[in-house]
Amino acid sequence: MVRSGVALAAIAILGAGPSLAQAGPPLPPPRPRDAPAPAQPSSPPAETPRPLPEEKGPAQAVTEPDSCLVQLRADGFEVEAAEQPSTPNELCRIEAPVRLRAVPVPSRPGATVRLGDQPMLACRFAGNFGRWLGGLVAPVVAGSLNTELRNVRTGPGFECRNRNGAATGRLSAHAEGLAIDIVGFELANGSTLRIRPEGDSPQNPSLMALRTAACGWFTTVLGPGSDAAHADHLHVDLQQHGSSDRYRICQ
Repeated sequence: MVRSGVALAAIAILGAGPSLAQAGPPLPPPRPRDAPAPAQPSSPPAETPRPLPEEKGPAQAVTEPDSCLVQLRADGFEVEAAEQPSTPNELCRIEAPVRLRAVPVPSRPGATVRLGDQPMLACRFAGNFGRWLGGLVAPVVAGSLNTELRNVRTGPGFECRNRNGAATGRLSAHAEGLAIDIVGFELANGSTLRIRPEGDSPQNPSLMALRTAACGWFTTVLGPGSDAAHADHLHVDLQQHGSSDRYRICQ
């Protein structure tokens, strides 16, 4: 009987199924699969070095004075670069010297005003002077005198000397190519509008208007009546007076 009881107990255990048959101490949880290693932050792509600007040799270099000349030509000026004049006084120097031959008249496309004396000027002054001639003087002459301005008679522009030709004192604006003296305006009808009135004649009203208007373009305007040194011509320049380029001497 005892054996039968043991046998029955064994059968009962086997009949309980695999869960009871495998009963025993709990097994450890299954080991998780190895997780992939965290991705390392990718380093930023190396910056492609920018090519350095191509170096220009002396013949290719474009300087500021060069750009002034290029601009004047693009605007229709007949102008050419000039050599720095040789003088015993080293202070007589021109920044970007040019020779001015003719200037355009914007209000009449294709028309020009000649400068027969081909004055030597600093490029920036040549631009200012030429725009005054073509943009203001030529239209005023055409409108008030019913003829065209053909040529402007001037001095040489550059002169290495002191103001008013004095033996001592400050250098003239002419010594830097920043001034010019106008003697007269030659017209298409063959006449000449002279700066100095003949005899006791009053100055031409058109000349008086141009002289007044010139004070808006230049820092110095001197002519007949200003002093003895300017009795026969109109002097205009761009020399700065004092600390401001707004100060004008218009006499």
